[in-house]
Amino acid sequence: MDGIKDTHFTDSELEELTDLYNAMLTMRDSSEMHKFFVDLCSINELHSFLHRWQIVRRIEQGKSYEEIIKEISPAESSEEGKTDPGKRSTGRARGKARSSTKVSSTTISRVKNCYVNPDGGYRTALNRLKEASEKNKEEE
Repeated sequence: MDGIKDTHFTDSELEELTDLYNAMLTMRDSSEMHKFFVDLCSINELHSFLHRWQIVRRIEQGKSYEEIIKEISPAESSEEGKTDPGKRSTGRARGKARSSTKVSSTTISRVKNCYVNPDGGYRTALNRLKEASEKNKEEE
């Protein structure tokens, strides 16, 4: 099971989670990953993932909870509900997606608690992105 230990899942579920993670690791680029996630998740689930990542990036920048809520939560707009004619449909029914939902201070707090863990997934991802960016700069 690749060393995954989590008391929230049975051994059988951990095996299947490992299979899912390995499937994700086969995606070659962000376009393939997006297609995979659009198939795997609802639009609202994707918005939840996006909001958490947006929170991580803003915490990394040292922004306050109030700044994060203001930046991520949608502004009241008459444009809500309209779709971009240039965007390709995913073939799913359209409803009120989570993008119109405000980010809560509870979510920010939960993300921040994970962010401060030096061995956590957010920290690993941020460090890897930083390493890749530095490597790209060196190659230029």
